Amino acid sequence: ITNEKTILIGTIKPGETDELIYEHLSELELLAETAGAEVIGKITQRISKINSATFIGKGKSIQIINQAIELNAKLIIFDDELSPAQIKNYHNLSDKIKVLDRSGLILDIFRKHARTKEATTQVDLAYLEYLLPRLTRQWTHLERQMGGIGTRAGMGETQIEVDRRLVRGRITRLKKDLIRIEKERHTQSMRRNSEYRVALVGYTNAGKSTHFNACPNKKTKSENRLFSTLDPFFKRCGLPKKEYIISDTVGFIRNLPTSLVVAFRATLEEIGFSDLIVHVVDVSDEYADKNAEVVYTTLEELGVDTANENRIIEVHNKIDISEQQTFSPFLKSLTKNKVFSISAEKKRGLEKLYKGIEKNLYKHKVQESIVLDVNETEKLKWLYQKQLVKSSELNESGIILELIWDSDEKKKFSQSFVETVL
Repeated sequence: ITNEKTILIGTIKPGETDELIYEHLSELELLAETAGAEVIGKITQRISKINSATFIGKGKSIQIINQAIELNAKLIIFDDELSPAQIKNYHNLSDKIKVLDRSGLILDIFRKHARTKEATTQVDLAYLEYLLPRLTRQWTHLERQMGGIGTRAGMGETQIEVDRRLVRGRITRLKKDLIRIEKERHTQSMRRNSEYRVALVGYTNAGKSTHFNACPNKKTKSENRLFSTLDPFFKRCGLPKKEYIISDTVGFIRNLPTSLVVAFRATLEEIGFSDLIVHVVDVSDEYADKNAEVVYTTLEELGVDTANENRIIEVHNKIDISEQQTFSPFLKSLTKNKVFSISAEKKRGLEKLYKGIEKNLYKHKVQESIVLDVNETEKLKWLYQKQLVKSSELNESGIILELIWDSDEKKKFSQSFVETVL
């Protein structure tokens, strides 16, 4: 990707502090660098209300465009989300400078890191839905600037309606592709339903992939870049009779575009299917508490009950470079035996963590056998849908099922069905 000289813009709204905006701009800078940009300046502007035309006011917008021209910057990135009309107005001020908002930047990063068919389909869908309302003549200047960060296809004015139809058609096809891919994922997920599942979650760049790599077997890409993991990776961990499958999923971030959350629903569903959620926190980050809050808010939006402390443990990572030595749980309801301090990079504290994961997984579960008649399909369906079946065997007595369940699951089953326990 071309190292485009870039200026970042942050706005200070009523009730916000300068320090908060500087923090946000630091994160935006890391996002921009991940996309391949060369950040040459940051500008903050205090506003009392959002200007419908240019977000920050026409006078300031002209000033920023002129500064960009003087500094030979080719790209301006706002930390806020701009409307299609606002972006159009900036491009009317100058056809030599591209203007992106935070959502557009994150979409570009996701497009760069998408590797599998599923991730590519998800990102392309979100990208086109973002692009569709922005297909106006403002994009004609990009015919001369293909290849840089934030580049959209060049749009001639006479082509706009044709292009809109093409984009809508492509969106329809991608949605159909995604439905098919999701069905395939569901089939693969059902194959794993007899085993415990653990999901790694965390703010992007918290060290999830490094932790994942510390476990034996397959490695994933681990680097100091945001969103280096888009596709979920799986591998088996744990001692015999206490095994589980652990997954590494896409990192969360402040103000993640809604279109991306929707597009990655199938990937993020792996979190909802998990028996235990391991929240990895970078405790060396001075804003770790705010990042943790973003993670828990996102989990709740995905339907995860964060109040269920049996479902979540915290891993405080990067203790080797943190100035602090002790840390309190970021989720206040967690007890000390659900909080683990580690250095995934240095492999410190991992054995204690692994034992903690196994203990939390198997603490409330019991393993027992039941026998069902081959015609008791509703019972079989219920048990498999609840992912309680570890193994099954067919003999002259019927189907012998090895179940792993807790008292609540057993009670729900007994309320609906009568089972025979060996």
